[in-house]
Amino acid sequence: MKDASNRVAWEYRNAGFRTLAAALAIFASGLANTVVGDDGKKSEATPADSAAIVMLENAAVTESSGLAFSNHSDDRLWTHNDSGDTARLFAFDRNGKSTGGCELVGVAAIDFEDMASFVQDSVARIVVADFGDNGSSRPLVTLYFFDEPSPDQQTSVTKWTRIDVRYADGPRDCEAIAVDPDRGVVTLITKSFLPVASVYELPLPKRAGGDDDAAPPDAASDAAVLTRVATLPIPLVTAADRDPASGDYVVTNYFQMFRYASGDNDKAWWQSTPKAVDLPRLKQIEAVAVDRRGDVWVTSEGTPTPLARVRSAEE
Repeated sequence: MKDASNRVAWEYRNAGFRTLAAALAIFASGLANTVVGDDGKKSEATPADSAAIVMLENAAVTESSGLAFSNHSDDRLWTHNDSGDTARLFAFDRNGKSTGGCELVGVAAIDFEDMASFVQDSVARIVVADFGDNGSSRPLVTLYFFDEPSPDQQTSVTKWTRIDVRYADGPRDCEAIAVDPDRGVVTLITKSFLPVASVYELPLPKRAGGDDDAAPPDAASDAAVLTRVATLPIPLVTAADRDPASGDYVVTNYFQMFRYASGDNDKAWWQSTPKAVDLPRLKQIEAVAVDRRGDVWVTSEGTPTPLARVRSAEE
């Protein structure tokens, strides 16, 4: 036991936190191969079967941490980098070709970790989540909502609504966000080394419309307080999205995706037994998006950045 402890300590000091985290992720992923839902049923993981992987042509995308399909064109996607970049998004097509991008004017990005696209009041919308918190120390985190610009141009977004939020049970690291415009809710799912992912919800902010689409670039006077509504038995959650066609929720960690069927009238989505699928072994998968056909796409860190479509067991 002593030798094992010394070995772990040595690895931590010499390989660094990222290597240790990866080792823990592999161990946790093994535990998660069988997921038990609230109904007591088990979901066995299905091996990955990915379509051809393409590379994003834009060298400025080095740490893809969020991914979302455009609601202007089903052949366009958006992504953003992890912490360390400015408040900007990159647009590209399914073949990885760069098509455009945008900058959020007046936004100081701290740690962008995920994004989601949705349609609200017949208008294409985007939310970018600045809520990364590896040390679980940020008293407030921030969500930016705005009308989706054209993915085929380079634009500046000057109208956005900033929503500050805090967790009722203290700061949490979070890298996953999804939006359900039908229910009018925004879902946040936290990240932990243990198979304990907390689910939080808040009302989807209203869109005023027209020239008054967004409030002035300023925070609300009071932060929204998030209360936990559920817990998922998944370690190291890195991304989430909602299938716009079926309403299913897709949650990923570094190695697997979990598809939760949309809830019945008397059951929330997180109460269903998820279908688990192994992801392609890319460097570090931290972003997921579901297209209008229900296909799941992921990106990973790296330059060039890989984009892969994850096939389900039915294909």
